[in-house]
Amino acid sequence: MATTFLTPAFAAEKVTIATDATFPPFESIDENGKLIGFDIELMEAICKEAELDCDIIGAAWDGMFPSLIEGKYHALISQLTVTDKRRQVVAFSDIYDHPIFRFAAKKGADITISPEGVTGKIIAVQTGTPMDAYVTAHMPGATIKRYDSGSAPFLDLTNGRADLVLGYQAQIVHSFLKTDDGKDFELTGPEMTGKDAKEFGEGVAIAIGKNNTQLVEDVNRGLSKVRENGTLKALMTKYFGE
Repeated sequence: MATTFLTPAFAAEKVTIATDATFPPFESIDENGKLIGFDIELMEAICKEAELDCDIIGAAWDGMFPSLIEGKYHALISQLTVTDKRRQVVAFSDIYDHPIFRFAAKKGADITISPEGVTGKIIAVQTGTPMDAYVTAHMPGATIKRYDSGSAPFLDLTNGRADLVLGYQAQIVHSFLKTDDGKDFELTGPEMTGKDAKEFGEGVAIAIGKNNTQLVEDVNRGLSKVRENGTLKALMTKYFGE
């Protein structure tokens, strides 16, 4: 499950980066046990350009931030949105994407996406995420089902145990709607970003230990280079057709 990138200059300073590998197409594990996805390839490219010796490992979502704070990991990459609450306990790289959030429902369900429209409905989300924070704050009349993994909410949606899933639009489209399991489902409700609700944050970035200013500088240097040389745009096109 680990992806290692070695460079001679930093061979003695391995940087351990954790990811929640349950969130395709951003991060997941293939049939050979290898970490794959947009964030994985992006982090590898950043490490190469910054001349960092990086070890990217899969980790449980609910333990990632505590482990980063404790110093078990140096950084996290897992489509992490930047919020004021998170900034209090960790540092962040520069933002590299501004995701869109959407609901998914069964075709023809005709659910109005509003506090009143979802009252009595079951909404599935990954726990501790912007999606969880949003429905908790704005949809008190709904029943919220929370899951440790990023893929589990879709299982309950397809099995009829949830009426809605709130997630990243890119994840819903490319890892659910385009599959056989998702053929009877569709996006519903408005497109939402951090401009629409504070729970969705400022954008997506790499989380880094609060006092590790050198690593923040190194990661930002690598990120700047992959942005400038077209790697970031190429990865977005590869995974999302943008």
